Amino acid sequence: YMMQYIVDQKLDCEICMRTDNDVYEIRINTDRGKVIMRDSYAIWNSPLEKLATSFCPEIPKLKIDIENFDPHNPEHIEYAKRDVQILLIGLPRLFAMLGEHFGVSPNATFASTSLKGWQKTLPKEKIYDASKFDEKEIFVRQAYYGGLVFLTNTRKQSNCRTYDLNSSYPASMMEFGVPYGRAAESTDYVDGKMGIYHCRVKAPDDLIVPIIPARDKRGAMRWYRGEFDTVCTNRELVFAAKHGYEIIDIYSGLVYESVEFPFNDYIQHCRDIRNKYKGGPEEILAKFMQNSLYGKFGSRRERRRIIAAHTLSESELIGLIPYDDSGNWYVEKEIDDEMRCKPEWAVFITAHSRLRLLRAVYSIGPENVYYGDTDSITIRAGSEGNLNIGDEYGQWKLEKEWKEFRAIAPKVYSGILQDGTRKGAAKGLPRKNLTPDHWRELLDDGATSAQALSLASLRVTLKSGVKPAQMLLRHSSELSKSANFDALSNGDVRVKMASS
Repeated sequence: YMMQYIVDQKLDCEICMRTDNDVYEIRINTDRGKVIMRDSYAIWNSPLEKLATSFCPEIPKLKIDIENFDPHNPEHIEYAKRDVQILLIGLPRLFAMLGEHFGVSPNATFASTSLKGWQKTLPKEKIYDASKFDEKEIFVRQAYYGGLVFLTNTRKQSNCRTYDLNSSYPASMMEFGVPYGRAAESTDYVDGKMGIYHCRVKAPDDLIVPIIPARDKRGAMRWYRGEFDTVCTNRELVFAAKHGYEIIDIYSGLVYESVEFPFNDYIQHCRDIRNKYKGGPEEILAKFMQNSLYGKFGSRRERRRIIAAHTLSESELIGLIPYDDSGNWYVEKEIDDEMRCKPEWAVFITAHSRLRLLRAVYSIGPENVYYGDTDSITIRAGSEGNLNIGDEYGQWKLEKEWKEFRAIAPKVYSGILQDGTRKGAAKGLPRKNLTPDHWRELLDDGATSAQALSLASLRVTLKSGVKPAQMLLRHSSELSKSANFDALSNGDVRVKMASS
């Protein structure tokens, strides 16, 4: 609602974006100084209600029928005011705790704040320089993939258990380390060294749970059976070769001199805080700090700024891209050469975490695993004999026991817990609008739908103007639309075959 005012008043404004869709900061220069508005979700990426219960429990978040919000209703006005109060009281307390336990002040995001906290734990002689932006970095980033989400069948299962991995990424950072030193180019596999390889592999035709990720023509992460080209780590190649994959050819690679363990002191510090302040806001803070760090090393160097057209001269408009049809806003792209990123670290941290999940799956037997998502697996009860179960980082803990469970698609499942409670996940649907009836429908029919109020994002509003929220009917995701998995006639699910 402020954007049109900024245009009408010809204020000096720029909008900062981390990605094409992610506005995190708006800067307005005035005669009285600079006004900076930041997205609080970038520094507290959890529900506002959790901020209240953790850092200012004396002012709990209020509840109203938000779909019928009336700005003239006194009760609704109080609801809006309370949200602001929670931010004004809760965030400063969070920031004070950052200073007390980590010796840092907040940056615009939790990831960059965590980076500062980590650097505080490094000896002076161990200051790790950021990677130089070059062709090698472009190659390395091709091997930076996210978590593995899979299902092995869509049939109803009885007597299942869900296990979660304790602090998956921090555990991998401590146990396996990261590559360090000069990255030497190689046209062959080098044994005993951390490396990233462009190669051709062949996955088994009867593959149930995939091991090696790849990218499609648009660069999106994919899982395949059959023959395909990919860029991945040596650790993934070794594990895959032990479980039926064939490494057909190594085209090229980067091999690193040594392995470093730069995170152990920092992760141990976070772990000590969590143990000392169990259940308190300090534990939440330490968990955020330890889990946010790895992604900073894989941050994209490209940044976008949306700039008000009236602040630019004709010469300054050259090379900029119009952002909206009216010509009020233009986009400037820039590469941050000074960004403190080391994508090869992010590559191996995420790869090691996927492999920890996969080791559990293959030790249990893929036929006994019904569903998996990044750091959790749902399995047949009684098949967990080979799981490393415990409370330490990198160990598995029992999260749920199911009387009935059904996996339907990636990020979509439903079931009944042993106590009779219905639970599930339904990608595409607003979680707060879901009821036990939705979980029942999902379990029985494999699909459900729910209404949700939809308001255009700031980015879309800049292009098309402010429009009222709309009530939309949303449907749960279907396996038939998956880019990675196919359903067989008997209910089994298999990885898609790579196209020739």
